[in-house]
Amino acid sequence: MITDTFYNLVTDFYEYGWGDSFHFAPRYRGESFKESIARHEYYLAKKLNLNPGEKVLDMGSGVGGPMRRIAKFTGSNITGVTLNEYQVRRCQMLTPESLKPICHCIQGDFTNLVNLADETFDKVFSIEAHCHVNPRLKVYKEAFRVLKKGGLLATYDWVMTPKFDPSNEEHLKIKRGVEHGDGLPDLITPELILKDAAEAGFEVVEHFDVNKMYEEIYKDGNVPWYYPLQASFSIEGWKSTTLGRKTTTGLLYVLEFLKIMPKGSVQTAKMLEDGAENLVKAGEKKIFTPMYFFLYRKK
Repeated sequence: MITDTFYNLVTDFYEYGWGDSFHFAPRYRGESFKESIARHEYYLAKKLNLNPGEKVLDMGSGVGGPMRRIAKFTGSNITGVTLNEYQVRRCQMLTPESLKPICHCIQGDFTNLVNLADETFDKVFSIEAHCHVNPRLKVYKEAFRVLKKGGLLATYDWVMTPKFDPSNEEHLKIKRGVEHGDGLPDLITPELILKDAAEAGFEVVEHFDVNKMYEEIYKDGNVPWYYPLQASFSIEGWKSTTLGRKTTTGLLYVLEFLKIMPKGSVQTAKMLEDGAENLVKAGEKKIFTPMYFFLYRKK
């Protein structure tokens, strides 16, 4: 599958440049990148009202960074599912023994969770992962199936905002650049996602753009979500900056030539660079957000 192949190539790049949580976060001036990432995860946990002992599913868990932090924060028993076998191995390696009783890494397709029984989980969440499936109906049907009655599903999703103009060629070029660079299908609007959720049987509790909310709260103290990709240099998290990405690409040319890195590493880095550049453009023009929040209840 395209997504599985994509993550075989880019997981190491993501960990190298971003850490163990492959997502963006709102940030206020004076807050570190790592603090903003953790706070964004805790905000989702708060919205779900996660409690000790509850059974929770993380759909699209990557190498398990959010799962581990949320499990420590709430005491919930969390199962993280990812399509990619390599990410499962990394997740198991990164999860300390002390957390393994409440953090579980498994391989699976979240559009067809054949190894998970009906009405198994109290809560389900997904952080910037459902954008790899379009339409969302299949993944929402699976979330609905594995949730207990009255259970909640919360997601941060990548969507195009109302400022996106499909007749604007520049907007379309940026959108396609994000899709190409991040291995995505067509990026869609919240309205289409809500339609899929309703068809799957969910009741919509609330939905809103978290980025827009924090822009209004922090005002002049707000740091754009795309800043880690936009900055020319930063001591903290410099590898994701423009200079860091260019340095990495240059090093990869040498390492791939010497056959220390596998063939295709430079091409993968270039693809990710295309995604990074267009994410910054999309953020600057406010035509896209990576953190549109949806909260649903299984009726």
